[in-house]
Amino acid sequence: MDNNTTTVAADPTPVSPAERPGDLSQLEKQFKTRPKFDKVDYKALSELPESASTKEVVPTPGGLDIVPETSVSDFLNALEDKKNTGPIEDEPKEETKKASKANLDKEFDLSDLDLTKEPEAVVEQPKAKKSKEDNLAELRKKAEAAEFEIKTRDERLAEYQKRAEALEAELERTAFERSPKFQEKFAAPYQDAITRATEWAKDFAADSSLAEKALSLKGKERIEFIDENFGGGAASAQFLSLINEADSRRGALEQAVLNHRETASVLVQEDEKSRQATTEKINRNFDRVAQHLASKSDFFRKGDDDDHNAQVDQRIAAAKSIIHATASENDMMVAPFLAVIAKDAVAENAQLKAELAKYKARAAKDAAVAPSVRRGSSDEGEVRGKPKTAVDSIRNYFR
Repeated sequence: MDNNTTTVAADPTPVSPAERPGDLSQLEKQFKTRPKFDKVDYKALSELPESASTKEVVPTPGGLDIVPETSVSDFLNALEDKKNTGPIEDEPKEETKKASKANLDKEFDLSDLDLTKEPEAVVEQPKAKKSKEDNLAELRKKAEAAEFEIKTRDERLAEYQKRAEALEAELERTAFERSPKFQEKFAAPYQDAITRATEWAKDFAADSSLAEKALSLKGKERIEFIDENFGGGAASAQFLSLINEADSRRGALEQAVLNHRETASVLVQEDEKSRQATTEKINRNFDRVAQHLASKSDFFRKGDDDDHNAQVDQRIAAAKSIIHATASENDMMVAPFLAVIAKDAVAENAQLKAELAKYKARAAKDAAVAPSVRRGSSDEGEVRGKPKTAVDSIRNYFR
């Protein structure tokens, strides 16, 4: 800065010490509203005349006042004094505050209200009566709105129902494709046919992709393709037979997937027929075995004793329930173990019965030859109930 240039600090706003702010919010407000200084045009200041050597303002011929010289320390002290002088904006006067308070009190003055009286009831103004045409028009609008809403709901319901049917059909098709019966009857045969054709092409022509290429062709193009790669003759005929079989299996698979509901119904009917045929076969074999056991064992042979016949019927019914898997879980688990020892148990039982019969015959024979003292006599002339003597008993024995 030129030595001839002088600056004068702005006069601080006089504020009494009692009016200075004492809280942080007022200080923040003062900081936000700090004074702004205009930008100094140093170029204009450098053109001032050199005669300005005093601290007082000297008028120039051009009408520009010269700012007297001020030291840096004086300038900083002036700024510090201005910082501590309080807010820049003028505080509202006491008279203005009193007038605002008086206006506010006058606005909310309740002295003219009589609080002892009941508040007046609010009387509703009667509505103007509508004409018949207006009522009809209003009802017609409501009916049209209701009809439109119902139509919209019906359309949405139809759309949702259509989506539900499509999803249900897709679920049925997916479940059918994953069912064991579909895999066994359609998927597995097609996969086996493709595998055989691929292995044949790999073994004979060292190219397993020929099976897929041949399967993608039809009619004459397929035959020409096979003859070109297998040279004709028996090899081509064998490979053509494998490809035709795979094509037939693929057609059955695609038709089953396309008509999955009809195919599933047919499979259910076939399963029912197969089950009935199996049940009839089991019943025939069961009756045949029951007749054979009746001729061999007393456990299944009926006679004149009603109690024994009832037990035979119970045994046959229990055996049939095990065959048809309708018996209890315990009976079905025990049945195989009893079946294993049945032959040995029957043989042992027959042996015991034979020994018992032998003992009974020997006991009867011994009883026939052994002397016995009888208390009564059936001889004529003797009084019934009269005991025999020892000599009479021996005599009767030797007779």
